[in-house]
Amino acid sequence: MLLEILGDFIVLALGSVGIGLVFGLLASYILKKMRFISVSAIKETLFIFSVGYLTYAIGELFHMSGIISLLTSGIVMAHYAWYNLSP
Repeated sequence: MLLEILGDFIVLALGSVGIGLVFGLLASYILKKMRFISVSAIKETLFIFSVGYLTYAIGELFHMSGIISLLTSGIVMAHYAWYNLSP
């Protein structure tokens, strides 16, 4: 019983972090390679909000924690995507 609960917690935590990492890195890569998004601050903002919502929705869809997925995605994008945004 205790091992089952611990296993469920580990799967939930690692799955949520994994989803956040995938979407954060994917968004950073898209912002780096597709420069037409970085032309306008409005496009960038819309893209970042869309990726955030998509990360949350996919996390909840797979019965993981959408909040942890969103937090992880935000941390990854803050670290990697920051340099590819318009000044």
